[in-house]
Amino acid sequence: MLKKNDIITVEITDINHMGLGVCRHNGEVVFVQGGVTGDVLSVKIIKKAAKYCVARIEKLITASKYRKEPSCPHFKRCGGCVYDHIEDEYELELKGERVRNEFKRFGITDVNIKKVISANTSRYRNKLQCPVSYYEGIGFYANHTHHIVPISSCQLQEGILSPIFEFLSGYIKEHPIKELKHIYLRCGKNTGEVMVCFVCKKKSFFGEKALADKLTELFPCIRSVILNYNPEETNVVLGKECRTIVGNDVITDILCGIKFEIHPLSFYQVNHDCTELLYRTASRMANLQPSETLLDLYCGIGTVGMCINALTPVKKLVGVEIVPEAVENAKRNAELNGVTNAEFYCCPAEDMKFGYSDVIVIDPPRKGCEPELLKRIGEVAPNRIVYISCSPDTLARDCKMLMEYGYEIKDVQPVNMFPRTGHVESLVCLQKQTD
Repeated sequence: MLKKNDIITVEITDINHMGLGVCRHNGEVVFVQGGVTGDVLSVKIIKKAAKYCVARIEKLITASKYRKEPSCPHFKRCGGCVYDHIEDEYELELKGERVRNEFKRFGITDVNIKKVISANTSRYRNKLQCPVSYYEGIGFYANHTHHIVPISSCQLQEGILSPIFEFLSGYIKEHPIKELKHIYLRCGKNTGEVMVCFVCKKKSFFGEKALADKLTELFPCIRSVILNYNPEETNVVLGKECRTIVGNDVITDILCGIKFEIHPLSFYQVNHDCTELLYRTASRMANLQPSETLLDLYCGIGTVGMCINALTPVKKLVGVEIVPEAVENAKRNAELNGVTNAEFYCCPAEDMKFGYSDVIVIDPPRKGCEPELLKRIGEVAPNRIVYISCSPDTLARDCKMLMEYGYEIKDVQPVNMFPRTGHVESLVCLQKQTD
């Protein structure tokens, strides 16, 4: 029986979505920090739990063929990336297998899981949220902790954000702001517009206007400097109240040829190029005809529905979203692009009293759909459902329930929306079975 501080030799047989190598030693499961499938390692047990152990590498005896040198100097400490030490192709294999395993776990085995598709793998994040501590500065959380690893640049962020982040890192180090909880940066890849958002535990901080003016002077790409008020001590980054310090209330970006205004509280996919790939795939799956109606649930600022409508125009587009600011953004975005066949409603998706739609597209949060919503969709019985998800487990769970309402899965397409991380986006096309 293993115990803490034991040193053993192991061969890694798998990697989980948290980036931990997996192996067994005399029947006991051991998770190894930084282990890669095929590695032979000398490891030290650093944690002993009832059903598993956690170990760290003491010596790399034989390196895996999938192992590579991490590109980021902060990889071993920062909790942002978990796959920076493995080859890109193997990362895609792991993510595809994760999706497959989740469907198997819910008893769905006869399904076509396609090869994971990907676009850019670095400098892809158009959104950056960094915790700030009065004592530790600005950076990212270390693995499985709330301790901040000070970082002045991240290899995943869009290049236009790097000098702004570096300036703010230096500024906050020299001028600590007690009220500040997070720095939140966002950019439009195709417009070059940048938003800087200060998430604070109070409704203002000393010198906010001077700092905002300095930012816009140094970086003309900054079109919006916002203060977000969040007094709550939770894991939720943004509060519900925003105030513009300098500039516009929104920034804009262009996606699939459609111009979108983006509010700080609005959901917008973090990987622009992969999002276009995702939406074009969703459009093909939806296979819409000009006479059909599209219902877009969890529509956010209207991106999914309006992009699909631009690629394959429909008779009518209806969007449903719970965030009021996002709904107003969606209406404004329709006006900006001359979209006259769209309607947007503010309410929980499960409360929407919607009538028949030929195709329903769903893009829920990580927790998936409420059972009442899936039941309502089953009652409406659209011809096709396109389900977009960032969580393979809730996706498989919800697909299982939709199958009980008479749907069959046509395809499952994983998408590498978040390279280097353990997350994977997926699309599923479900077709109504005919008698």
